[in-house]
Amino acid sequence: MKERLFTLKSYQRGLALQIKPEADMETLLQELQEKFRNSRQFFGNMQVGLAITGRELTKEEEDSILDVIEENSDLQIVCLIGKDETIRSLLEDAFEKDPETEKLPKADGQFYRGTLKKDQSLETEHSVIIVGDVNPGAKVFSKRDVIVLGSLRGEVHAGIGSEEDEGHFVCALEFSPEKLKIGSNKYKKKPEKHFWPDSYKKSPKIATLQGGEIIVKPVTKELLGQLTLTEY
Repeated sequence: MKERLFTLKSYQRGLALQIKPEADMETLLQELQEKFRNSRQFFGNMQVGLAITGRELTKEEEDSILDVIEENSDLQIVCLIGKDETIRSLLEDAFEKDPETEKLPKADGQFYRGTLKKDQSLETEHSVIIVGDVNPGAKVFSKRDVIVLGSLRGEVHAGIGSEEDEGHFVCALEFSPEKLKIGSNKYKKKPEKHFWPDSYKKSPKIATLQGGEIIVKPVTKELLGQLTLTEY
């Protein structure tokens, strides 16, 4: 029996794909295609996270793997789970606090996979988890909360039209937005400090509204315990 270039494990909230370091990408994709096509009925129709280990991949290679899985199964890969425990906790918390999202079809916009580029915009009435980057010149508008599992460097407005601004938040793994607004409140630049220092770009940050002022803090386990996606 031919030895595969990968091992695949299934968990409650997702899949763990371990790739052999010497794996040829073209052959790997063919093997994944065969595996998921033959196991379509076993995996069923659900939204899952995917953890990839064993080999460093480019963004294009990651996208190719995601495309092969989704084209040859009924799974919806909503996020890539990194090794960082903070990221893992953030993802797990999102699922735990809002379990009904597993019942939502893609069209509802609860999850968006892909990078928003300059002059592109995303508008939703729901809390949204963006699996990708928000580049400079891109805009995100949500009536609820916004989580970016990537780099936030564009414009984001959460809590649009909400009667109570407090309670909504914006969170990103790399935090450096051009403009930030929660409800009717804009983030105000403090003249004595640099707007978004480099230290704020290297780890997850969350912006919340406190006393009419937007406060940006590092994501901690304590904050994760308080994180709740507002109902759609």
